[in-house]
Amino acid sequence: MSQALRQDIINIAEEQIDEIKQKIDYYTTEYAIEFIVDKYLEQDDAGLGEIYLPEFHRNLRWGINHQSRFIESIILGVPIAAMIVAEIEETGKIAIVDGAQRVMTLAAFLTNQLQLSNLETLDSLNGSYFKDLAPSRQRKFKNTSLRMIVLSDKADERVINDIFYRINISNLDLTPNSNNLPPNS
Repeated sequence: MSQALRQDIINIAEEQIDEIKQKIDYYTTEYAIEFIVDKYLEQDDAGLGEIYLPEFHRNLRWGINHQSRFIESIILGVPIAAMIVAEIEETGKIAIVDGAQRVMTLAAFLTNQLQLSNLETLDSLNGSYFKDLAPSRQRKFKNTSLRMIVLSDKADERVINDIFYRINISNLDLTPNSNNLPPNS
């Protein structure tokens, strides 16, 4: 390959990188669990909360044990991975790109639809709902902050789908069809 051709390829690649990176502008913030769940549960006429699950998300896939251990981790103060969300310019809403299972689990727990079970570390909480926690523990739980990486409204639907797919590609039981993603998107 000639040096001139190689330089042309490098220049084209750099232009592609710059163009795509401009669409992946983000910032990091933290919100209290109560805020996240309230914004998820409060729905407008279209059935979407201010924080919502886009159509490419599957339904709740975590079983009761996984959900219970997640709640236990929060109560114990274990660091929780940041969720990735995207600002949607047209609506002003926040779409969950990565973190759907966590948000659905938190909503189920705070609304007393999730009964903790099979906990080994905090086994005294087995059989408990959120309402069964001491008021001070309920307040601490609701005020726990979770980190969010927020994709700016520069990210279009293609970029959002691509990020979702890249994050979840290591999940062996996740296929493009299970999330309405086209193959090789």
